[in-house]
Amino acid sequence: VGEGPFPTELDTDFGIGKHLSSVGAEYGTTTGRPRRCGWLDVPQLKYSAAINGFTALNLTKVDVLTGLKEIKLAVAYKLKGKYLSTMPASLKQLEDVEVEFETLPGWDEDITKCKTFEELPINCQKYITRIETIVGVPIRWVGVGPNRLDQIDRGEDFEVEE
Repeated sequence: VGEGPFPTELDTDFGIGKHLSSVGAEYGTTTGRPRRCGWLDVPQLKYSAAINGFTALNLTKVDVLTGLKEIKLAVAYKLKGKYLSTMPASLKQLEDVEVEFETLPGWDEDITKCKTFEELPINCQKYITRIETIVGVPIRWVGVGPNRLDQIDRGEDFEVEE
């Protein structure tokens, strides 16, 4: 489902891509086709946060990462060997980027019953705080399960003052 450049895309037929697709129930509502899945693309998130003036983020589907030994974050793009300081100027350039990943340790603990940030496994907490550090925007809401109310709200203190 979808088309166009997806620098962090994983093959959903096997391995981690299949895990993300099946555990995350990533299938088209109408067609039933598997959706494209990949690692969190921090350069795109940073760009989106900058142009939209986000004061806080909602990090969904964190529960889907449970059970992975390692979790990768796309932290930078290179084009023709040079780091890009912002998003590429065209879809063609985005298609040609080389992604630099940072690898963090995963966790095995079930997070679906967690109600506070402090109840999350330490590696999950580190994953979330690393994203906050790189993006520069606090993560107020953390999705810990498949249902709408399965989320941790860290409160208004986790928003940037406007």
